[in-house]
Amino acid sequence: MYLIRKWNEYLGPKDERLAAEEDKGTKMAATILLIGSVISLYYGIMVNQVAATTDHPVLTPLGETVIPVQLPLILTILAAGIASCAPQMRQGAFSSRKRFAEVDRIPWDLVTLCALACGAVVGVLTCALRIVAEIQIVGIGNVAWMGDVATGIVFFVIGFAVGLGAFALAFNEAIKNRRRLEAELES
Repeated sequence: MYLIRKWNEYLGPKDERLAAEEDKGTKMAATILLIGSVISLYYGIMVNQVAATTDHPVLTPLGETVIPVQLPLILTILAAGIASCAPQMRQGAFSSRKRFAEVDRIPWDLVTLCALACGAVVGVLTCALRIVAEIQIVGIGNVAWMGDVATGIVFFVIGFAVGLGAFALAFNEAIKNRRRLEAELES
């Protein structure tokens, strides 16, 4: 709770107009995510059912000729993420928080904090889930602990770099759109 309170203090109060725009984007993203996830998971169920009833295991060379469930899910999550940010960015804002709603340049402190959070989540999840998967498959005695930690570190760096680029690009697009809208209003 302390971290959430500090984070809200850091970002400042919300702008009601921008919060309404953010809500529209969130609703659109949630719809895309729900429909895409259901379709992707249903496809996965159908692949497994067909594989089981025809005695053709999916995790063989046959599995390379069908679309893996991960690809549609990744595309769905990407589409939902873009859909949630796009309405605000089109309006020339990045956040509903007044401090970062209409900045004139990229706030590198916030971008760096968000990129660190992205990297940390990706790195910890990668390391932890690899360890869990190895325990299930090869047993706890054969887990490559240092290899999993090293993989988590590599994915932390990748997550940080991608997050840094994505947040900087999103702020940059919002700034360009706001300037374009202001120029249209002045002419």
